[in-house]
Amino acid sequence: MDVAPGILRAANLAVLSRRAPRLAAEIAASATPVTHLLSHAPGGEALLAVDGIAMHHPRDPSGDGVRWARGAIAKLEASGASRAIVVGLGLGYHVEALAERFHGEIVVIEPDLAVWRAALAARDLRPLLERVVARSGDDTDAVVPPAKTRVLQHAPSALRQDGAHRALFETLVGRSATTGLRLRVLVVSPIAGGSLPIARYAAHALTALGHEVRLLDLSGFQQGLNGLAAFGARRQRQAELDSGFCNVLGMGVAAACEGFAPDIVLALAQAPLDQHALAAIGRTGAIRALWFVEDFRRFTYWREVASQYDHVFTIQTDECFAALRTASDARLAYLPCAFDPEEHRPVDLSDAEREALGSDVSFVGAGYRNRRQAFRRFLDLDFRVWGSEWVGAGDLERVIQRDSARISTEESVRIFNATRVNLNLHSSTYHDGVDPQGDFVNPRTFELAGCGAFQIVDRRQLLPDLFVPGHEIAVADSVTEMRELTQHYLAHNDERLAMTSLGHARALAQHTYQHRMQDLIAAIVAQDQDRLLARSRPPTFGEAAARESGALRALLERHPANAPLTLDAVVRGIGEGQGDVSEEEAIFLFLHQFQELYLTEARA
Repeated sequence: MDVAPGILRAANLAVLSRRAPRLAAEIAASATPVTHLLSHAPGGEALLAVDGIAMHHPRDPSGDGVRWARGAIAKLEASGASRAIVVGLGLGYHVEALAERFHGEIVVIEPDLAVWRAALAARDLRPLLERVVARSGDDTDAVVPPAKTRVLQHAPSALRQDGAHRALFETLVGRSATTGLRLRVLVVSPIAGGSLPIARYAAHALTALGHEVRLLDLSGFQQGLNGLAAFGARRQRQAELDSGFCNVLGMGVAAACEGFAPDIVLALAQAPLDQHALAAIGRTGAIRALWFVEDFRRFTYWREVASQYDHVFTIQTDECFAALRTASDARLAYLPCAFDPEEHRPVDLSDAEREALGSDVSFVGAGYRNRRQAFRRFLDLDFRVWGSEWVGAGDLERVIQRDSARISTEESVRIFNATRVNLNLHSSTYHDGVDPQGDFVNPRTFELAGCGAFQIVDRRQLLPDLFVPGHEIAVADSVTEMRELTQHYLAHNDERLAMTSLGHARALAQHTYQHRMQDLIAAIVAQDQDRLLARSRPPTFGEAAARESGALRALLERHPANAPLTLDAVVRGIGEGQGDVSEEEAIFLFLHQFQELYLTEARA
């Protein structure tokens, strides 16, 4: 029920109007709906229930607030935080108790204006409003600075059915983590396949974000796996040999975890990790995450391994989540593909390169059935096809380049830049042309945009949230429309260049692998914040350099400021230098040699 404004409410609003005028005005203009019920505890203290969920202990709300504050103080002290963000106001008992015990800055975020209104009407909160920074849910962009901040959750608020408080808490935890928390991440690649380069891009992005990263690039084992065919085994026996080979690699990954002691193991799709390897990794204490950058309908091995992961990130949403929930209790999240701006970028081409690689229209990729059917419609244009698996493509063979050889990433970038209209038709083995049920967006979409190259992509259900169709990217519902759009944009250069510019800007602003890894780390830390924040971390080179001077400071400043300070990294830097070894460098070399010779022997 709504409570009529009284003396206390007017006094509360006066303080809030001075401290947070916009929020005060929004609260004054709001109303408390029937879903928000104010009542009183036996001792007379005000109570609030929202959608039937009690925001406080029904008999002792202030005592409940004190107990919450004790736990919050323990978390703040364990993480060394100097700033607290509380998500969920209720009637403010818990925040009042925290303010009495914590001397750092306190930010209170309550996204529901009706809760703010109820609290200001029910209790005298003037001292609290003078003490804290008050926010609503739509003004939190700058609420987590680089300083040590701990995000705290008011549990009853998180139980609300709309999920707004829980989502806000996870966003803020992730934002806090990516600005201050340095993690050890082991990235595990597949042996081959489309997610192999994504593993490298992800590792590169995590390193750029300041985490300590080790990439287990397993592509070197592909030759060994292929070599098993030399035994000439029958199909079933060959499958057993392949599986056994992958099992060995999986246990190798588990052994690497024991040595590297990662906080997170991030496996890309097709990484050779079975249930036994994942269980062994789990016993090391690492958080296990899978980025499944494949179509869950076509690649179904997730049914055997998903249950062993703590987090599963997918490039599909609703139907994919429903299927995964039948096989796993892992935390699920949507994480689309992206591009690496150091790889996929605009490049200047020579006249010779444009002659060798350029055309009005081109496609770079594998020769799936729907593409073989669709691209025959473009043979009357200046059209080239690049990539593998096009042998036996009939009429298309006359436009296939380099006898269907695989095209490197570097050459793909040059082809994208040399082409006026890049076709981007998602693969399908069971549809001719455009898949009417297509949902996920392939890496090529982001890579073309990252290159500043014009593309026409087939319509995908998840595309509009990533690029604005018809504004930032050209989208076709059919092969016929793809052909019509191709002719249109070949004839209208200004329109093509304008759309390309907008798509490129959107890609840089929102769709790099650094953006994706920030989201991934945020989702993981939001679930395991206490354990991850409690772990000790080595200082960064920048932090160490700030405490030193002279030659030692200069030695430390050779390294990226946000990289973790380790003896191995210092020694690698010395080895890459030139000239005589300084006294400071000699000391580091001696310490490293001592560690290698004696500490390793002692551990053995």
